[in-house]
Amino acid sequence: MHSRHLRTVVFGLVLGTLVTLLLYTTPQTLSSVSSFRYDVLSPDESRESKAGLCRPAHHLMFLKTHKCASSTVQNIFLRYGYKHNLTFALPRSGNYLGNPQHFTVDLIPPNLLPRSGKVDIFAVHTRLNVEEHSKILHNDTRWITIVRDPSALYESLFNFFHLGDIYGVHLSLFSRVPMANLMDLPRYGGKFGRNQMLFDFGYPENITVSELRGAIEELDNLFDLVMISEYMDESLILLRHLLCWSLHDLVYFTKNARRREVKHNLNPATLYALRELNSADVILYDHFVARHRQAVLEFGTRRMAREVSLLRSLREDYFAECGAHEVRGQDSALLYKEYSGQVNAYVTANNSGQNCMMLSLPELSLVDAVRLHQRRALNPP
Repeated sequence: MHSRHLRTVVFGLVLGTLVTLLLYTTPQTLSSVSSFRYDVLSPDESRESKAGLCRPAHHLMFLKTHKCASSTVQNIFLRYGYKHNLTFALPRSGNYLGNPQHFTVDLIPPNLLPRSGKVDIFAVHTRLNVEEHSKILHNDTRWITIVRDPSALYESLFNFFHLGDIYGVHLSLFSRVPMANLMDLPRYGGKFGRNQMLFDFGYPENITVSELRGAIEELDNLFDLVMISEYMDESLILLRHLLCWSLHDLVYFTKNARRREVKHNLNPATLYALRELNSADVILYDHFVARHRQAVLEFGTRRMAREVSLLRSLREDYFAECGAHEVRGQDSALLYKEYSGQVNAYVTANNSGQNCMMLSLPELSLVDAVRLHQRRALNPP
């Protein structure tokens, strides 16, 4: 009991220090990277903005899918919302509002919900329930999500949570196991398993072809943008123009990505088995990859290549000015550690501004800081 109390006190002190640092550091763009070559790329080449047709979007619903680079995208939304003093949908603790159960409004504590009952940004893990989510979102909310190749997603999920120890079979042996047996494997914790994206979108893992077609059509109509993990930078450029944001707003340091040495290379037979096991996710993923490619063509491939190049150069500039370097997620040099040593984290030499600090913070630490800030803002003494 004493050690538990001590951990609670220490966590409170550390979190309080973090929030203080965020409150008393400047949110401005880093000086040396606020150059003309980036500023000229205000949304839609500034023309629409000057004409009053392009205004930055402040109302966002981000369906945070598991193991799809969604923590990287979440960091972008949390930073933007914090900088612009927007409100978030947040749980009492942790980073889940529903899942495995579907989201319901009563999962949000009253002291974290604005009086209007509406929030500006939803960017934590959840299980989609459009009717309930819509109750706390503004009518002009932009709906965004991200998907990933299902074989890569399942490999990441399987090895990150050590499911081989639970199921009693290594992933490399899946091609030798009858598919019926693999399909009977239970969802770990009730939330992690096959057809993970479809599950996060609120649908059952067992779904008929006809139902799947209907589900994809519903998702197509619901989301303004479905990002593709394998085409992250292209997706971010499309996101930037959808939201009318600055290129600076979309800079990121990759979050929750496993280190190379802990990733597993799978043989063709195993990959085939994983595609069959996650066949519904494969169909869903292929559909949205085709949508993405069409969107890039409509945007203009040369224009896309130019903006992607600028985004990458800008990210390198931020990385250099922040004095950032990668370490293991639970390295002793980290004040705010990742929840797993399998992933990379960042140490920065320059913590004088919010940008460097928030770019480098682990997901849970940033969510905790945003929650404490919002609780204080909504419940003044």
